[in-house]
Amino acid sequence: MKRLLYSLCITILLMNILPNQLAESTNEVYANGVTTDKTIKNDILYHLSNFNTDFTLTYKGDYTNVKAVIQKAMDEIRKNNQYIYENISKWQIAIKYRGNSGTLTFQINYLTDKEKEKYVTAEVKRILPQIIQEGASEYEKVKAVHDYIVLNSSYASNTKGSQYITYTLLTENQGVCQAYALLMLKMLEELKLNAKYVKGYSNNERHAWILVKVDGAWYHVDPTWNDPINNEPDKVHYNFFMLTDKEIATTHNWEKTEYPAAVSEIYINSQMTMTNEVFMMTDDFYSLAKKFIKLIKW
Repeated sequence: MKRLLYSLCITILLMNILPNQLAESTNEVYANGVTTDKTIKNDILYHLSNFNTDFTLTYKGDYTNVKAVIQKAMDEIRKNNQYIYENISKWQIAIKYRGNSGTLTFQINYLTDKEKEKYVTAEVKRILPQIIQEGASEYEKVKAVHDYIVLNSSYASNTKGSQYITYTLLTENQGVCQAYALLMLKMLEELKLNAKYVKGYSNNERHAWILVKVDGAWYHVDPTWNDPINNEPDKVHYNFFMLTDKEIATTHNWEKTEYPAAVSEIYINSQMTMTNEVFMMTDDFYSLAKKFIKLIKW
């Protein structure tokens, strides 16, 4: 039987690349049902949310367009489910079909795993009631989360666990900007606040921080750069807290079309004590990785 092999190589910026070893395959079919163009995003997201490393979906649809359908679904997850997506280091898919029926077999490498994320979720639920006062405003919630992360974290790349994940930041109190930003994103989402994980550059180095929506307007918050470089006890900086695009653009660069605009100046010259100190962090955890989709007709 004649076999045709096509490959689609999609290269994007990632936080880190893990070894190409995969956990034992589950080979589950989501909900024992059939995946279509309308359900594919949610079907994939179901498995990613559970940090499943190896799963198969039974797909019915136009296989001449299936690569575009998969890429669109993953792109929507990248934009709307950032905490999950930014914990993926690599994904690849093998597609087998005859006519309009076949299977999509996913292999996913994560920076974290299901057990670590269970701990992270439980710890976030434990911490938030301790730092958020009853009746707190959206602004007060953002400040409480920001201050907690800064006061309980030190910037470091020589951690025992992965320096890129929230689990390490919570268990070792150390990590790099990805861990800072992902933990803040996780906490803000738990508080039902609208937030975005921003990937960009600072001083020509890869960097990550947060956009958060407060009282209907977006603001930049960089907990990493607000953490005193010498980890001074009980000290928090606010140079990079509740900033507009214009303000943070003096030190940070990002693809603005990917994110909502931050133009509100409500918090300029706020009552918070600001310092003039600006310090530089180096994030070298970004690298290029290839994501492959194999298309096999039989």
